[in-house]
Amino acid sequence: MTIPSPPDQLAAGRRLRRHRLARFVWAAAAVAAAVAVSVSACSKSGGAPSAPTPTSAASTAPTPSESSLEQQEHAKVNEYRVSKGLASLAWNDTVAEQARQHSRNMAAGTVAFGHDGFSTRTSAIAQSVPWTTAAENVAMISSVSDPASEVFNNWLASQSHKVNIEGSFNLTGIGVAKASNGAIYFTQVFVQSK
Repeated sequence: MTIPSPPDQLAAGRRLRRHRLARFVWAAAAVAAAVAVSVSACSKSGGAPSAPTPTSAASTAPTPSESSLEQQEHAKVNEYRVSKGLASLAWNDTVAEQARQHSRNMAAGTVAFGHDGFSTRTSAIAQSVPWTTAAENVAMISSVSDPASEVFNNWLASQSHKVNIEGSFNLTGIGVAKASNGAIYFTQVFVQSK
C-alpha cells in the first residue's frame, strides 16, 4: 500500500491506486510436513490518511525469535536491493513498531489478514517521521524451518510485493508476531522520508 504525505493529499485529491491484493496459499508436503504461505501487498496513492487511533499503551519488545526474523527479513530485502543497484533501506524503530503492532493484531485475530488500518499506521509514523510515500507487504506462514526466506521468496514471486521491495524508499520497519496456532505474521512497511 502506498500513500503520499499529508501535504500532498490535496493535490492528489481522491485518486486511489491500489494494487490488487495478492494472496497465495501454497501447500507442500515434505516428510509429513505441510507448508502454507499467504502474502498480500497493496499500494495507495492519494486520499487522506485517517487520524491515528491508539494502539496498546505499552509497546512490548518482540521476543528474541521474532526480533531475529525481523532482522533476517531486513537483511534479505537489503541484499536483494543492493544486488539490483538500489540503495539499502535503513531500519527505523518507529516504522517497525507500527509494523509489529499490525502483525500482533493479525496474530491475535483482532484484524483480518491484510492491510486494514494502513492509513492509521502511516499517520502514526508521520507524527515522528515525515514522509512522502509509504507502502506495505504482509505475509502469514506456518510449518517451515526458514520462515524469513520463505516469506521473502514468495514476496519476490509476486509482482505487487516486488514493486514495494524495489520501490523508491529509504526507511523500513518489519514486525513479526506468532499466533497461538503457530502461524507467523510478517508486516513490512516501506517509507520515503522527507
